[in-house]
Amino acid sequence: MRLFKCRFFMLILLVVCMVVPSVGATWVFYENPLPAYENMLVGLKAFAYGPFYITKIEQVGGDYSSATTLKIADTDVESNVTLSNSTSSTVVYNITFYNSTDVSYYYKDTQVLSWDNDGITYTVTDIEQKEEVPAKTYTSLTLTYKYENGVPTDKDLLAKLHFNFVVDKESIGVVVAQTAVNRFEQILNNKIFDNSYEVLENTMNAHGSNSSIVTYIGNVAGATNADSKFIEEMFTSEFLQMDLDGDGKSEPITIMIKRENLDSDETTGDDYTYTEGGWFGNTTYKTVKGVEFTIYITSEGFISRTLNVYASTFTKLPGGNEWIEVVPLTKGTATANNYNGWGASNSFNTDTWKSTDGKTMDTLATEAIKKLKQA
Repeated sequence: MRLFKCRFFMLILLVVCMVVPSVGATWVFYENPLPAYENMLVGLKAFAYGPFYITKIEQVGGDYSSATTLKIADTDVESNVTLSNSTSSTVVYNITFYNSTDVSYYYKDTQVLSWDNDGITYTVTDIEQKEEVPAKTYTSLTLTYKYENGVPTDKDLLAKLHFNFVVDKESIGVVVAQTAVNRFEQILNNKIFDNSYEVLENTMNAHGSNSSIVTYIGNVAGATNADSKFIEEMFTSEFLQMDLDGDGKSEPITIMIKRENLDSDETTGDDYTYTEGGWFGNTTYKTVKGVEFTIYITSEGFISRTLNVYASTFTKLPGGNEWIEVVPLTKGTATANNYNGWGASNSFNTDTWKSTDGKTMDTLATEAIKKLKQA
């Protein structure tokens, strides 16, 4: 009998808590933060491109008659609210989101999908516009409903809101650029196929009837068919045209590969020979020693004068047989120009590249190689 009374008392207490907001009633919606990913293929790497979604809606305060808010889409809610007669009547929710993707999102704004009472308004606090939500992390905001002018006329509201979080294109650009760097390391070390490095060298050497000291190739307008074909075959056409911001439109990925002696050391890197002249049998063979390879990657168009460009450099240490990354993926800027040096911009000038802290690739490579040789 005592057990029955105890259970009956607990039941009554639970009912009271659910119907009387003033004693701290709470409605909580949970969802398992393990969605099925929609994968976007980036070269040899697939990364999760969605979703970004609500995992919890918790009522945390207020003075009202009744209130319910439920998730109706990944970042959409529907609220059915009846405020009290008090001019300061409110309903307050804490809403938690989870970024299940491999890239950053940021908060843009909150949009009204439907709203049936102009006498009630809402505020969103505890989150800043453009606030970043890194990959695989949670964030939360506070949603508050209240009277527009503190006048309790029509107390009822049925509304739908969309919390607008958008993809950070730059964070996807980092993933894309790193994938290109990983792929390039495989090319240099003959891991794409047995002679991929030889194909790279031959492509860089084979310009015009007389080979010359050509130091770079790329996949831009104005490049030779051999240049573009090499880039496409080695990095795949799917990688070079990608939807980077989720708007359904493909954007070009531009890659430039350059070889030059960055550290003034002829014992690192590799050598190559080119010819000059050729008129009347006066061909001269010249050898360039100690060259490093740098890959430059950008997903920007060539409208702006200054472009964001990622870069990474590889060399071989004295006596080594393997190309190693000495300057890891580094963000920088370069000046837009034409691949052939004239006309409208369709490429960028690698000689103008500097890291975000103002260092040239020569400086970065020289510092990194010196440390490796001393280790």
